Amino acid sequence: MHAVIQIVSFLVLGTAVSVGDGQLLLASTLLVVPLYLVSGWRHWPQAWKMLARLRWLFLSMLIVYLFFTPGQLLWPGLEWSPTVEGLGQGLLRIGSLVLLVLAVNLLIAGSEQAAFLSAIVWCLRPLRIIGLQHERLAVRLTLALDAVSEIRSGDRVRGKATTKQGSKIQAIVQTATRLFGDAETRARSVVPHQIVLPEETHPPLIQWLIPLALAILFIAIKIAGSAGFGTR
Repeated sequence: MHAVIQIVSFLVLGTAVSVGDGQLLLASTLLVVPLYLVSGWRHWPQAWKMLARLRWLFLSMLIVYLFFTPGQLLWPGLEWSPTVEGLGQGLLRIGSLVLLVLAVNLLIAGSEQAAFLSAIVWCLRPLRIIGLQHERLAVRLTLALDAVSEIRSGDRVRGKATTKQGSKIQAIVQTATRLFGDAETRARSVVPHQIVLPEETHPPLIQWLIPLALAILFIAIKIAGSAGFGTR
């Protein structure tokens, strides 16, 4: 599948998950999870790492929805009981975020950096109408990806030694300071060089049916859900 089609399909799915409900979330899950099965769960370890880093965000979201969403008390005997509606909304939003993370991981893992960058350049071409130079944004993105890759490579070598020097908070502070210093040092010492953007390729017309079919599917599910709710 062309990288542009992958990006557009992700945007369609992300829109459905963000503004949708439980039915759209279920449909999106049935579309994303099989992709991990087809790949033999090859991309799952990286997705798990991304989700693990968001565990405190998930917990915070659940607490906020549980105790600050009005509705029927989950335990009526308790004055500060969470609500049934809060539990449902919290799990729905956390599930939506988890699904987006899984989709992003597939999007990044399924495209080479050059193809992904070329697709971004192609998608940003309409910005020329309002006078923005999308090529500059693509160049900056290339530099950022290169810098992050080099810094993370060096950080993996020193990561274990850092975590043994103190507590987790100290390790986080030391890591952030080191990354900032590495980025600043690299920015001062980098030698100017020519950056050649990948050649833009037009996605095949037939592949545009994929995001179109996704959009039609999500719209149909939303309409059917609204109609079913209205007849009750």
